[in-house]
Order: sequence, then structure tokens, then C-alpha cells
Amino acid sequence: MRKRLLTGAATAALGTGLAIGVVPAAAKEKPPRVLLYTGTTGYRHADAIDNGRPVVQAALEEAGYAVDWEDCTDNGGNPGNCDHPTANPRVFTDRNLKRYDALLFFNASSSWAGGGKVGPLWDEPERAAIIRFVQKGGGIAANHNATDMGAGVVSWDWWDGGEQSVVGTLMRGHARTDRNNVADVHVEDADHLSTFTLPPVYGFGDEHYNFARSVRDSHHVLLTLDESSYDPGANAMGADHPITWCKRYDGLVLDGTGVARRYRDGRTWVTGMGHFGGSYTENGGDNELVRQLVGAVRWVAGEGHGSDCAI
Repeated sequence: MRKRLLTGAATAALGTGLAIGVVPAAAKEKPPRVLLYTGTTGYRHADAIDNGRPVVQAALEEAGYAVDWEDCTDNGGNPGNCDHPTANPRVFTDRNLKRYDALLFFNASSSWAGGGKVGPLWDEPERAAIIRFVQKGGGIAANHNATDMGAGVVSWDWWDGGEQSVVGTLMRGHARTDRNNVADVHVEDADHLSTFTLPPVYGFGDEHYNFARSVRDSHHVLLTLDESSYDPGANAMGADHPITWCKRYDGLVLDGTGVARRYRDGRTWVTGMGHFGGSYTENGGDNELVRQLVGAVRWVAGEGHGSDCAI
């Protein structure tokens, strides 16, 4: 899996193409490839997926990435269902994931309390393939519902099962679902690829997620919400409310003979943002949310440095 470092000169040259830092595709022998995945077996954020996915995909392609979109829903074995042979069983294998530099779990979901839908989104072999992808230097970015896969309960230990999991916490509730409930977003790390084009403070209306704990001690916090600037609802987090963060994973795995092999560290990045389709389409797609997601994919795909996410 090819990993690319963003040099100081390249950083200075960034700023064209939706202000997300495009590296011309013609300069690459083979463009990096992203799997943009919108599978759901729980609640489906149809507005965000239907309206936001094309915008994010176009922005990634403008940034020089080849993008494959995969989608599925439910788990009943019919065409279009996530457990159908043409869907997840085909996609989440070692052989297929080897093709990708990064995965973007775009509003993916695994279960929905009270929704009457079945799960899980991935079976055990598919989960194992995803873990190996990260262990061998792959990267995953995820947004909104993908940080609440299990609707407030653990969906998968590695993903959201504890403080050292990818998400590192659970979503225990959210503010009212109202794009007019505008929060002040504070950039805590302005040097990361997902944040360097963002203003230090900006307003963002969303279904703001309230998490069970701050992940500051276990993950690298990139953005926080100022709860004094909006109505956070009944499950407010208080003075420390991270909303975007990242984490590196040690690239040390055992091969089939039990020998430890060293690979590049994997990279993960998540944000609670992105409920409304209009947040992606605003200003023709040139907005803070889309820039953040494209920068995140670039980082988990190997641009920049792993140390950009040091705790």
C-alpha cells in the first residue's frame, strides 16, 4: 500500500480545487484509491447519503483520488442487502481491501434501537479483514452515524467497544435535529490535513452528537464544540466536547507462522459531524465539512505524517 508524505513545499502549494489542496492526478503514475462506503443495517441517513455522498466523491476525485462507491442496506440476503454475495462478502476481503489506500465509512450504521432492523453490518471474517487492513498500514475515516454504529451500544469491540477502540466512546444522545442549532466549532490542531483550511472558529448547524466521555486522553482531538454557543440538549458534555479526532494503530501483526511482522502504522479519523445533506452541498460543496472530510481521507491514505495524530 503506497504511502505519501506531504512536504513543506507541497503544503505551501495547496489551496486550489475547493480549497482542499489538490495534487494533480497527472503527476501520479497511479492515483490513490478510496472505498467510499455507505452501507447501513440500522438507521439510514438517507438525506446525507443521497445528497452528500456525490459531493464528497467529486471532491475526492478533484483531489486526485480514484473513488469506488459501495452501498448496501439491511441484512436479509436479497440483492442490495449487506449480506448478499454481491455486497459486503465481496467487498471486505483481504484481496479486495488491498486495492485501497483508504476507506471512508460515510454515515454507515450497524443497528438501530427500536428500528426493527437487523445486523450486524459486518460478519466476523469481514471485521477481521478490516482490522488487518489497518494493521498493514491502511486508513479509515468515518463520520456521523459511523461514530454511533450501534445506536448507543457497542456494535463491535474494535470499533466502539472501549477507550482504545477506533471511536473510543459511545454517543449517548444528541442535540435537537435542527440545522439552525449552530455551534461554534473550535479548531484545536490547525496543522492537520483535515483542519488546516478551516478558520480557527466557525459556525456549524447539525444534529450535534454528545458522547459518553471526552476522548482527549486516548485520541488526538482536532475539533471541539463550544456548548455555550448552542443548545446541546439533555446529554451535554460540558466544557470539553470533542467532535473530531484521530488515532494511530501499531502496525505490528503476526503472520501465519506466528512471527511478528512490522508494517506501517494504520491511521483512523472520526467526526460526529454530517447529519444533513445540505451541509455537504452548501456553497457548491466548497465548505468546512467537505474540506474536513477530504483532508481526513488524504491523511488516513498516507499523506502527511503519522505523528500528526500524536496524543
